[in-house]
Amino acid sequence: MKRHVSLTALCALLCLPCAAAEASPTYPVVRVLSHDDALFVQQQAELDEFRRLAEAHSPEPPVFPAISIFSYVKRQTEDLFSLNARLGLRYETLASLNAARSKDEFNALSSILIPSEDGLFINSPPRGDLESMVLSTRLAAGKTPLTLLITRGEKQEPVYFFPAESFSSVERAFFLRILYRTPIDKGHITSMYGWRSDPFTGSPEFHTGVDIGAAEGTPVYAAREGVIDEVGRNDILGNFVVITHPGGYQTVYGHLSVISATIHQAVSTGAIIGAVGHTGHATGPHLHFEVRTKKGTTDPLQLIRVKSG
Repeated sequence: MKRHVSLTALCALLCLPCAAAEASPTYPVVRVLSHDDALFVQQQAELDEFRRLAEAHSPEPPVFPAISIFSYVKRQTEDLFSLNARLGLRYETLASLNAARSKDEFNALSSILIPSEDGLFINSPPRGDLESMVLSTRLAAGKTPLTLLITRGEKQEPVYFFPAESFSSVERAFFLRILYRTPIDKGHITSMYGWRSDPFTGSPEFHTGVDIGAAEGTPVYAAREGVIDEVGRNDILGNFVVITHPGGYQTVYGHLSVISATIHQAVSTGAIIGAVGHTGHATGPHLHFEVRTKKGTTDPLQLIRVKSG
């Protein structure tokens, strides 16, 4: 079902030309987040009506009114969470409407769009792992999105909208960039993700994880809760463990001296699954740590913080 964003006559009349209106000439501009601003009052009233319908105990699914979009120029002191509190909107609603993949991306924006309804906005087609995860999870649950046409900058873009939806715990952790804990407490990166020279042959190769140097026998921890999917040994990774996590992600731990986990075992975040070694294709003791998605591998440093050096 396709639904265009509605703009009321009141919005159009109050959208007077000024410097702030450069935020988005397409949408009416909220200038002040207070009841002194008629558009703020309208946005809050429409949000209250949406919440009333969403929270009504009815056997029939709610029929929501057409969504309204407003634009707003952020103040220097305002960030995602202060705006989320002031507007009464979920932070994931604000972030996803503005195509921000993290709170830092949102905070870097000078002007934003503000909706009159809570929910999740996903670009069509999805951009990045988080949007793909959100869309595929909702579709697998049998939920049908609305299709909106949203103008960002000078471009009109199709966007899926799931009214009243919020992030799952995994999606929230992914957005906040805290999806994984460090697999070693005291280690340092010795080789980054991406193209590098093979340490044995000198030939260019794509390194699918990061290498974290640490003393032989240093405990290796599960970076997130999950199920042990594979335990084994090969010529490249030596002794290794693969954990499958909620949301379709996997982590790989290679070159272990000891494996302390069994296949199909459920593990919690921080559970010891082995110890650092230099088995397999390794020049010295270190952990090869890899994050796999449905599309391949991704840079673990986008999801964890470890010391480099």
